[in-house]
Amino acid sequence: RPAAVGPTVAVTEAAQSLRLATRALGLMGRGVLPRQGVVHCSDHLSTLLLYGDEPLLDRLRARVLAPLDTVSAGQRDRLAETLLAWLLSGSNVPDVAVRLHIHPQTVRYRLRQLEKLFGDALHDPETRLDLILALRAESLGTRQD
Repeated sequence: RPAAVGPTVAVTEAAQSLRLATRALGLMGRGVLPRQGVVHCSDHLSTLLLYGDEPLLDRLRARVLAPLDTVSAGQRDRLAETLLAWLLSGSNVPDVAVRLHIHPQTVRYRLRQLEKLFGDALHDPETRLDLILALRAESLGTRQD
C-alpha cells in the first residue's frame, strides 16, 4: 500500500506536515512520485514545491516550452529530454551523451535544433531556470513506475 510521511515538524506545524503528505499521496497516485512503498516528503521537497501550484506550473510550461510545440510529438520528446539533460549537466555534451545513451554527435545535432527553436534564450540564466522547472515537471508527469 502506498504511504507518505510528512516532514518532521514542531507539533504546532503538524497540519502543514499533513498537507504535504496528502499532496505527496496525490502525486503518487498520478505517478509523479513513486507509486509503491513509502514516500518521505523530506526526500521530495523540490517536487512538492514544483507541484504546489499546478495552474501556475501549467502556465510556466506553456510559456517556456512553446517553441517545442512547432515540432512533431516524437521529436518534441527527444528534444525536451536532450535539453533537460544538457541544462542539468552544465552544458556538457559528453555527459549528456552518456546520460541519454546516445552519440555525442547526436547531442550536438539536437542542440543545433534547440538553438534554432529557442535562440539566445538558452543562454539566459532566468530562462534556463524556467526551462529546468518546466522540463522537470514534464518528465515527472510522464513517469511510469
